[in-house]
Amino acid sequence: MPSRILLAASSLLGVWCLGPGAAEPPAPKQEVPAIRPLAPKRVTLHAQAIPLSKALDELARQTGIRSTDRRDQPDKEIRIDLREATFWQALDQVAAAAGARVDLYPRNGRIALVARGPGYRPPVSYDGIFRCAVKRVTASRDLETGTEVSTAVLEVAWEPDRPLFLLETRPQSLVVHDDKGRDVSAPAEGSASAFVDGQFALVFDVPLPALPRSVTRVGLLEGRLTAVGPSKMLTFAFDDLGRLEKAKPDAPKPRLVQEGVGCAISRVVLDRDRWTVQVALDYPPGGKQLDSYQSWVVNNEMVLESKDGKRRLTSNNYVVENSSPRRAVVSYHFRDTDKGRRGRPDDWKLLYRTPASVIEMPIAFRFKDVPLP
Repeated sequence: MPSRILLAASSLLGVWCLGPGAAEPPAPKQEVPAIRPLAPKRVTLHAQAIPLSKALDELARQTGIRSTDRRDQPDKEIRIDLREATFWQALDQVAAAAGARVDLYPRNGRIALVARGPGYRPPVSYDGIFRCAVKRVTASRDLETGTEVSTAVLEVAWEPDRPLFLLETRPQSLVVHDDKGRDVSAPAEGSASAFVDGQFALVFDVPLPALPRSVTRVGLLEGRLTAVGPSKMLTFAFDDLGRLEKAKPDAPKPRLVQEGVGCAISRVVLDRDRWTVQVALDYPPGGKQLDSYQSWVVNNEMVLESKDGKRRLTSNNYVVENSSPRRAVVSYHFRDTDKGRRGRPDDWKLLYRTPASVIEMPIAFRFKDVPLP
């Protein structure tokens, strides 16, 4: 069952269990923060001759995003000249210098450079942390009506360490010109979005206006999309588990606040076979609000870190006890596995990662001379 369906059920159950008298009061009307882009990571690298492996290492050092070379060829020296390029611009230029292309869907989950075929020529557009590419263009004819339809397959990728929740898949303000520069745009019909939690790229179809067969390419294809995600991620650090469990029931719950986001440890149960830590989150009004079934909790993470910082244990699973656009109560469970043993509670401190705020992010794309089949 998809995670969002489980979260929806948990959210509804949590609200029902609270009873009708305990419903959360509506938040006062606030001005929604203006749509603003996130600053992309930047790369500066100049070299007349540098091994491809070293260039990828340097990109990882400057951005924190590691890519691998899977060309199945010997390491080669490339010439590169990057000045304050975004991560995606830098990666594409390194790939081009090596005669490779970027693969966003490798088996190990890490971005890779792979061999480029002779017909490789997808149009690419950059906007901040986003990279848009036209992967494919198809044309079809309805044999009953004679109608001809073209479709552009669009790929949108974002920096892998910038989680998103939703991505619009029906471009707004879509502009299409034929190969003579004539505007053949058609009005956009409605809107649509896709859940993208746990991903850093999405491929979807963009229908194009009907074009006669004599048109060989789209002279201009541009539009805008909107993504919804956290402005950044916050990390809350709490005391050791042993001390948290020994706190008296009537004592104030350990609660930390960063940028208006509150994170409290509401319950700690340390049984022999399982440890449970319950966290209560609250967000200030005024940010982008998601429906209860569009929970942002799936991107949160609770880990135990040894006091010397050398070991980490990630929770085995979690249960959403209650969820709303601004509040959530989530229980995280830790069990022994072959990869990690819990040991003594006093040996661990608690770290919790959650979004700072939820915002909308604009994505603009612009392609020229897109070949038609």
